[in-house]
Amino acid sequence: MLTNQTNLERWLLAAIAAICTLPFSARVDAATYGQEVVAAVLLAEARGEGEKGMTAVAEVIRRRADLKGVSMLSVIEPGTFTSLNGTSRDALLKKFHKHSLFETAVRIARRAYNRPEDLDNITRGATHFAHKEVTPWWARGRNPVITIGNHAFYRLARL
Repeated sequence: MLTNQTNLERWLLAAIAAICTLPFSARVDAATYGQEVVAAVLLAEARGEGEKGMTAVAEVIRRRADLKGVSMLSVIEPGTFTSLNGTSRDALLKKFHKHSLFETAVRIARRAYNRPEDLDNITRGATHFAHKEVTPWWARGRNPVITIGNHAFYRLARL
């Protein structure tokens, strides 16, 4: 019996060592579906804004989820973000899954999902955002709480 346990322990240690030596890109599949969809939205909405811009969008998604008492995935649906107009979450994920910044976006999404307290609240509690040179109907008469890169962020009372 001791021999079997020792062999099992050796096998487990070898398996763990093999996984740990994989490059991060090979391990990104460990992200949940929700985290990957959030990452795709971050890329679709703010890939040109870098990590700070994508983090800001993640904060908005997290804020909406918290206010509604649902998961971040639940607030990502057509009509809620421009990147989902005319497409589905799965199509958006397929489009961005191999993007060079996908790993960065997944890291941001994981933090927003698992450790939202680590987000810096750079959006000052914003619930919406738009390109700074566009004024959507819901932003008329309102001032942004902050502008980050090319996005103006708004805190609205109603979602």
